[in-house]
Parts: sequence; C-alpha cells; structure tokens
Amino acid sequence: MMNYICGITSTKRNLSRTTNSQLSLLKKNYDRYRFYIHFQLNEQLKCLEQRIETQLSILSEIQEYFRRRADVEFDYAKNLDNLHKQINQKHRAQKARRETWFFQSIYNLWETMVQDTRSHVKYHTIMSDICGKYMHDKFNEIADDTRRMFMKCKSVGLASHEDIYKVLNELKSTMKTYHQYQSESKQAEQKLRNILQQIAKIKNAKKQKAMEKRVEKRQMKYTETKVKAFKARNDYIMTIESVNAALQKYCSDDVPDLIDCMNFGFHTSIAKCIQMYLSAQDNIKRGRQMTIETLNRAIGDLDTVIDKQKYLESYSSIFTIPKKIKFEPHKGDEVATVNAQVLIRDDMQSRFKQMQNRLASLKTEHDEVCFVIINIVETSL
Repeated sequence: MMNYICGITSTKRNLSRTTNSQLSLLKKNYDRYRFYIHFQLNEQLKCLEQRIETQLSILSEIQEYFRRRADVEFDYAKNLDNLHKQINQKHRAQKARRETWFFQSIYNLWETMVQDTRSHVKYHTIMSDICGKYMHDKFNEIADDTRRMFMKCKSVGLASHEDIYKVLNELKSTMKTYHQYQSESKQAEQKLRNILQQIAKIKNAKKQKAMEKRVEKRQMKYTETKVKAFKARNDYIMTIESVNAALQKYCSDDVPDLIDCMNFGFHTSIAKCIQMYLSAQDNIKRGRQMTIETLNRAIGDLDTVIDKQKYLESYSSIFTIPKKIKFEPHKGDEVATVNAQVLIRDDMQSRFKQMQNRLASLKTEHDEVCFVIINIVETSL
C-alpha cells in the first residue's frame, strides 16, 4: 500500500525564502500528488469490481453445473420410470403365464427390485427439480443481490472519495495561503530591518524622532503579517494531518468495510443452497440404504427347500404318489411274495451281491462328482 504521507511531507519543509517559482513548483507537486491519489482510488474500485465479477463468474459456473445436473437427473429418472412401466406392462401381459411365480422365493427379490426402481424415480425427480428450478432461481437471486450490493457500496466509496478530494482541495488552499503569508511576513520583516538600519545611521535627533512613526508603522505591519503567517501555518499543518488521517482511515477502515458489505450474505446464501442439494442427496442415500437392507432380506429369504415344498403342495394332484400296483396271480398261484426256492436260491444270492456292488460303485461315483462340483463352485465364488 502506498505511503500517503510521502506526498505531503515535502510541503512541510521550512522554507527560508518563498519565491514565485518555488510556489509554482509546490503547486505542480501537489497536482501530481492529487492525480496519483485520484488514480489509486479509482483503481481500487476497479479491483473491487473485478473481484465481484470473478465471484459471479464462479457462481455462474456452479449454476451451469446444476443446470446440467438437473438434465442428467431428469433423464435418469425418466429412464428408470420407463423401465418400471415396461416391466409392469410385460408382467400384466403375461400374468396368466406367471401364476406360478408366486411359489418362488426369487419372485420376492424381483418384486423388491421393481418397487425400488419406482422409489428411485421419485428421488431423482426431486433431485432434478432442486438442481434445476430451485438452485437456478436461488443463484440468480444471489447474483442480483450481489450486483445491487456492489452498486450501493460503490456509491458509498465514491462519496468517500469526494470527501478526500474536498480535504485535498482545502490542503491546496491552505498551502497557498501559508506560503503567501510567509512571504508577506518575510517582506515586512525585511522592511522593518531596513528602516532600523536607516535610523541607526541618522545622527540628527529630530530626524530620528520623525522616523520612529515609520518604524512603529512597520512594526505593526510586521506583527500583523507574522500573526497571519502563524495562523496560516497552523491551518496548513492541521489540514495536512486531516488529509493523512482521512487517507489512513479510508485505507485501513473504509476499504475493508466496503469489501465486507459487498460480500454480506454471499457465502451464507450459497451455503444454504448447497445444503438443500445435500439434503436431497441424503434422501437418496437413505433410499439406497433401505434398498440394500430390503434386498439383503430378500436374499436371505431365498430357500430352495421352502420353494420345493410350496411347489409340491400347489401341484399335489400332479405329484401325488400313484396307486400301488397289485400282484395279479395266475389261476391257481396263491404265493404273492418273493420266495427263495431251493432251485433259484444260488441265483438270487448272486444277483443280490451284484446289486450291492453296483450300488457301492454308484455311491462312490456320486460322491466324487459332488466333491468336484463343490470345489468348482467354491473356486468360482
């Protein structure tokens, strides 16, 4: 930051002799200093305006993101809704062919997924509305409020500039008056010295007495100009202090206050908008968590044994055990059970052993196949 005092302290030098050329040089220095102050104050407002435009540009990008996000959410909800409608339409069309679905525990899993799809249509439709209409309108309000607040703060800043320019103009006037009165005081002092030197050279008492009136007049003139010079110097110094204090206050207090006013409520409003978006995201999160829990329960309800039992009970007439076949004896044959006669006993024992060996072989083969299948399934899992 510039040292504002530097441009003024040069005017506080104790000038032993003030000439017209020196006064002209001081005026030029003052004009350059005033021009620099004017330039710097205007640049400050330009920087603050650029800062606001940067903030609004970022805000516009965030707004554009939510506009596109709304389109994505809407398309996603629409696709989910179409999927749900198509599945239900197909289910109604094939209802007669799907009557047996109710006996399968996997049907509950399918139904849960379809119902969950409908729930997510609702969630993402709400998200689309929030990202689109709500966020878009709120960000427009924030941008309008920010621009309106900046214009008000800018007018306050320009009013502060006018106060500073007013003090600077007063400084120019007091500086001119100070050097003018200092010059008049020096001239009156020189005239007084000249007449005192003249009296010292006069030996005649009458002439000395006549000169005393002129000395008294010159003395009064010198005193009068000296008093004016003192007052002008005090006014000049106090005006310098006023200028320095005004610039110090503006840079240390007014500029930070202007920035605070320009940003008043800006971040808070944005935070509230994003909180609304996060709330919608939280609803989707809870919905997904409910989906996970529901699907986990549906997975836990998958049971082959129960499915088989329900199915067999439903088709009990089809899967009922047929009537036992009765032995129809030939005329005169009254034996209705297996009978090991002596003539066929050896043959029956031989067939019995063959059956036992065959059963043992089939059991071993079955166990080996089951073991291989289990290993393959475990490896794939």
